[in-house]
Amino acid sequence: MTPLKTAAAVALGMFGTLSAAAFAQSGAGQAPAPPRGSTATLVLDSEDQLAVLYWIEKSEVAALREGIIESMELREGDPAVKGQPIGRLHQEVAELTVAKNELMAKNTAAIEKGEAAREVALQVVARNKLLNERKPGMVSQEDVAKAHGELKVAAAQIKEAQEQIAINKAELDLAKQLLLEHTIVAPFDGVVIKRMKHPGESVRANEAVVEIGNLSRLRADFFVPLEYASRVKEGQVVEIQPRLAGGRGDQPLERKTFRGKIAFVNPEIQAIAETAVLIRAEFENPNFELRPGFKAVATVYLTDDVAARIPPPSTR
Repeated sequence: MTPLKTAAAVALGMFGTLSAAAFAQSGAGQAPAPPRGSTATLVLDSEDQLAVLYWIEKSEVAALREGIIESMELREGDPAVKGQPIGRLHQEVAELTVAKNELMAKNTAAIEKGEAAREVALQVVARNKLLNERKPGMVSQEDVAKAHGELKVAAAQIKEAQEQIAINKAELDLAKQLLLEHTIVAPFDGVVIKRMKHPGESVRANEAVVEIGNLSRLRADFFVPLEYASRVKEGQVVEIQPRLAGGRGDQPLERKTFRGKIAFVNPEIQAIAETAVLIRAEFENPNFELRPGFKAVATVYLTDDVAARIPPPSTR
């Protein structure tokens, strides 16, 4: 990797470029601290230092259930909206299962039967008590015990019926969830990159149906030489300028600057050659001008006051 360029502010609102030689004067392998009252930037603009843009959100969206695809709502290039349908499986059996469980959940006949039996048993118990109070022994102990037993059975029947209704309601919730799983929905806002399945085709549970990606937010990965890596921190402002393949920096998009922030500084050094550290920055891309796979010049503002004194770039 070629020596890293830096820039330093030498007066209010005025910035000059520090050459690679300036770094060398501070000692081999050591990046000099910025002069007192000044700030610096790190610029990676040589071919082997360029940042590469990647997706932040990209997913192969799968069907949750096994079945036959009935319809696909989206095609390649169509926008996907979080929570909205991408496609549907045939769901006739699932709909019938929901209808059946709705009837079972509303069935209160067993409770009404138990309550009627309890009313009869209460009346019998009350009558036996009254008769024995008037004349002890008029109702035998066996009949008294039998009436009390029938009352307890009726109460148990009511409890059993109530528990069964609760089970039926749980079965209804399960059936509704299974019905929902026949609809394939987008997990986040994005655009359909690829469609793997079409109406009429079978699909297994957890088998990918479409691939979607979110273009509104992208990340840029680049490497900083190990001797300068300690100066790069999460949260620092980063600006990138795309470099198109074969371009010379004169294309309209190449003249635009996009601002983001460092989201991750890899604590490990680069596996190959062991001379650099991976840095990851994230960028908003509301107009979808940036695309995964682009390369770009990356400028890292090492202190907040540099970014604060430079107006945010216009992407228009």
